[in-house]
Amino acid sequence: MGPSFAPHPLEDGAGPGWSATETRAPVIALTAGMSDYLHRVTGDGARAIVISGPHSRMTPVLADALAAVRGHWVIRTPEDPAAVGYDARTGRRLAQITDVLSATAQLAASDLHPVFLRAPISSRLQLVATISTRHRVSRPVRLGGVIEAATETLVDSAPSAWGPTEPLVAAWDRDDLTERTRRRMLTESRWAARTSADHALLSTLQVARTSEGLEETTRVWAELGGPGDARTADAALFARRLLARAADIGMPLLGIAFATIGAPDLAVRPLTPATPEPLALLVGPPGIRALGVDAASWVAQHGGTVVGSPRIPGALVPLGSVDGGGWTRLTEMLGTLDGTRLSALLGVAPEVAAALRTADADAAASSAAPAAPSSPRPGSEA
Repeated sequence: MGPSFAPHPLEDGAGPGWSATETRAPVIALTAGMSDYLHRVTGDGARAIVISGPHSRMTPVLADALAAVRGHWVIRTPEDPAAVGYDARTGRRLAQITDVLSATAQLAASDLHPVFLRAPISSRLQLVATISTRHRVSRPVRLGGVIEAATETLVDSAPSAWGPTEPLVAAWDRDDLTERTRRRMLTESRWAARTSADHALLSTLQVARTSEGLEETTRVWAELGGPGDARTADAALFARRLLARAADIGMPLLGIAFATIGAPDLAVRPLTPATPEPLALLVGPPGIRALGVDAASWVAQHGGTVVGSPRIPGALVPLGSVDGGGWTRLTEMLGTLDGTRLSALLGVAPEVAAALRTADADAAASSAAPAAPSSPRPGSEA
């Protein structure tokens, strides 16, 4: 697609290779207008920059879509004479907005904007999972199964609404979702779903056609509870149950679940991220083949259970808890692999591998920031 000649209505500034839109909305969502803006900017071969004030929050649905197009969220701080703002993801001070487009080496605490280091007013424990599933097109396919498994496992309910943009208003319908995705082939489809329950739950779904069939990547954000809530103690159990359910849907590729802390409404805040804690890892049959191991032997070596079909099994491995230990166990497990095997395993599901790298980067960012929580325990801060 060639460049557009007329600027998009949401565009507030542009230059070679970039376009920016600025908003004062308290919650920035993937509205129809924002979705169209991202499509336009991406189609023009540019990168999108969303600019807001420090008190705005972004929905996970938009944050997911923005990351998919290599876009950025910049927080403007007019009271700071030394910087125009900071990168909402890393906290890096920006002398000018477009500095966010350039990669930097590992940040020191002195590189972080002080606004990024503010403590959140309130926080809740969240379970965040990314699961990749393959479907053979030679068989009837119904998409959205992992979303239903997540809502049933985590909030004991069915999805309420879905759609391509927010607000999500269409009643949940897996058959409609599947048919609309089929009509869009060979174009990649992205959908979102919400569940109305006592605890917030959001999901996104990305479907792409590959040489192996349809690959469905599901991301789930679920609020588990606050201090003293019994559900928070069961975070690791919830993670294992979710991945075990996902192991029986289609051909599971890879899945990983983390515990972290965040806003009660699941919105992303432009503050130092808490250290995410890996809870469980699902390695589907293609991943087991990439490792060149027998599933039962691998489980015996690292702990866990064999899941999926007895003929072509996968492995579900517990990692840590909300109190820690997950990164150590994951590092030890992956450290037993040579570079070729590790690359093959992560190459089975690039979206899950990207989620793992993102969580690792968040852990590094929180360790660089002195105000960051050291483990995902919910609470209230001044």
